[in-house]
Amino acid sequence: MTMPITDPILEAARAAAGVTGASMAIWDGAALTIAVAGVRNSVTGDPVTADTVMHIGSITKIFNAVLVMQLVDDGLISLDDPVIEHLPEFRIRDEAARARITCGMLLNHTSGIDGVFLPDFGPDQERLVDALARCADLDQLHPPGGGPSYCNMAVVVAGCLAQKIRGKSWYTLVKERIFEPLEMRHALADLTDLPRFRVSVGDLADSATGTMVQATRPFLPLSMAPAGATLMMSAADLVTFGRAMVNGGVGPGGGRILSRESAERMMRPTKAMILPADYHWGLGWMLLPGGLVHHGGGGPGVSSVFYAHPATGRVVALLTNCDKHMALGPSLIEPLLEVWTGRSQQRPEPPALPPVDPAPYLGVYESVMLRFRVVAREGGLAAAVTIKTLVYENTVTAEPPLLELKFIGNDEFKGKPGTYLERIRFAEPDESGRMQVLAGFGYVLTRR
Repeated sequence: MTMPITDPILEAARAAAGVTGASMAIWDGAALTIAVAGVRNSVTGDPVTADTVMHIGSITKIFNAVLVMQLVDDGLISLDDPVIEHLPEFRIRDEAARARITCGMLLNHTSGIDGVFLPDFGPDQERLVDALARCADLDQLHPPGGGPSYCNMAVVVAGCLAQKIRGKSWYTLVKERIFEPLEMRHALADLTDLPRFRVSVGDLADSATGTMVQATRPFLPLSMAPAGATLMMSAADLVTFGRAMVNGGVGPGGGRILSRESAERMMRPTKAMILPADYHWGLGWMLLPGGLVHHGGGGPGVSSVFYAHPATGRVVALLTNCDKHMALGPSLIEPLLEVWTGRSQQRPEPPALPPVDPAPYLGVYESVMLRFRVVAREGGLAAAVTIKTLVYENTVTAEPPLLELKFIGNDEFKGKPGTYLERIRFAEPDESGRMQVLAGFGYVLTRR
């Protein structure tokens, strides 16, 4: 058994980790527990309350997938339909790939579109249709149906698909077709609703000093709303949504948002990740060992997690307004998941292995957002990761120093924790044995 979450327990964990504010809700299959700690605004000092709405970041992708699966339920699309059958204005550079990308591929990151993140073009050019138009300049990382490679832009296309077919704004669809049926009263998609709520603001680590400072631009580009730019809610309301998903599409109050078939289909594996190989993509959901379904969320000063265990109907949400990635996970989330699944959430340390021939791995691997330069170093490899796009205001875009990579087997290497190099895997060797793909947790880059 794990200790029930309380405000003092969450406060102690928050203070120890240096997290600004946190809101946590747990449905244990029979009762809901809510705890809050810290402040929702580090400048004003206002406390986090149970009704404070906080960013959920990429957890939004599950909500977006629900909108698409509602189209399936209503017989308006099939997941096997080509996207251009319903959204002919969708364009990418590769015409052959464009014709093959299906509606389902937009939801499980197998479209192959090289569109993990694009720059912010400013408020007047950040509608969903603006993002759809920008896809015309994007290349492919792999053929449709391959990968998978995490792709925010494909998720935005899925949002545009729902918007086009329904004839309503994506923001309105989320409110009318998810929030209202589930009686989620502390949740917003449209930023014009912000004054109605107690709202959190994220804190970022200053790239020079490491001290925490409040984000001056607390939202990602608004055209990426379906992928995670705008949705904010209380942890309790996020758990309400999770309860509906593990209950066959029906919320605690009896409101239905999906057919049982579609809710369950979203939680079935569709494609194994390259890394970790025991993780799979469902539709919107990430599927983990032990029967867990999951998604995390990031943003400007945002680090949040959401887990459900369909077999027992349990759900947990932990939302924070701080960019210390999963700082509260080891003390609060992992023990809970171990009870739910009966298995440790800690991966065993890989054994030390002798140096490997560096030749197959050397070179430059890129995506629209990242550039990895892999070089030989005595006893193995080293790499430098350049972030090509200013994602957050504290993003450093200059190439950093090389970091050592240690070979751990199966074309996998371990680097510095908390970075893009924490664990990577090379794949798809050509006839000469040179690797053509480099993959990390979810992301994929190709040799250039």
